[in-house]
Amino acid sequence: MALADRARDALRPTNSIEAIPGPAQARRAGSPPGPAQPGPGAASPAAPGKKPAPYTTEPPSIANTYYVQEKRGERQYFEDYQRKNLAMRATDTSVSSKRQDLNTVRAMLEIAEARGWHSVEIKGTAEFRREAWIEATARGLEGRGFTPSDADRQEADRRQAERGRANEVRAVARDEAREDRATGRPVAAAAHEREAQARQPGEPPAPALNDNRRILREAQKELSADGRIMLAALSEKIDRQMNRLNTEAKAELKAFVGTELVKKERAEGPTVLSAEQKRAATAPAPERASPAQTPPAPARRIEPEAPRRSLKL
Repeated sequence: MALADRARDALRPTNSIEAIPGPAQARRAGSPPGPAQPGPGAASPAAPGKKPAPYTTEPPSIANTYYVQEKRGERQYFEDYQRKNLAMRATDTSVSSKRQDLNTVRAMLEIAEARGWHSVEIKGTAEFRREAWIEATARGLEGRGFTPSDADRQEADRRQAERGRANEVRAVARDEAREDRATGRPVAAAAHEREAQARQPGEPPAPALNDNRRILREAQKELSADGRIMLAALSEKIDRQMNRLNTEAKAELKAFVGTELVKKERAEGPTVLSAEQKRAATAPAPERASPAQTPPAPARRIEPEAPRRSLKL
């Protein structure tokens, strides 16, 4: 299996992100490259006279995800410690991979950011170039080698806004944690205290994900057989129709549906479904055809009306 995977990888095109040197970098182009600079939050380099381990000079997001080794001036990033699944390669001026999934694209750009690249040349498959351009633009990098559409620019703006909100949340949490350490309060206790202060007086705490899952399990135990069928059908509909919501939001909706079904059965008795209703509840969801596959409706032909005649007496 490993040999087959390697053979498939060898046949795949190589996708790469290459640094475009700026004026300062161009002036240094003739000089030999210096040691790799540690990324933000990386471990301290080794003692003088000893070369640091490659992963200690990578940003934490890379060092905590990949196993890094340096070989003949090239860094290799593996997904396993046995070094069988190679995800990326990196030199002083480029990062390359046989993959084109979003996680790999983001990791490649993390390395580019950690090295201080501001402009990158994107090469590879059309899907890779599109995804890399969107992600690079969202990070404030200039991406060349791809001509974006309006939808690509819109997606880049959306991801940039999400990154901005995430950075604001992390900054607030970091400041609050720093304040908690300064005052001597435990960080976890301070977080619970702030959450309690944010709630209105008398408002119960919002249920957590595990609480909603427990409520759903208890509802499944108490419901009748047909009630459980109805709950399973509604839960599947929530997953299918609301796939943009996160796991916690969907769990909260399912817990609400289960609680309401239990209340209904307590008040009106067990749920009783007809054979047709059971088939509808347990039938797989029909696949939605894309607009390109949907045949156009036949044009309606309008017949001309015959002229009206009237008799005058």
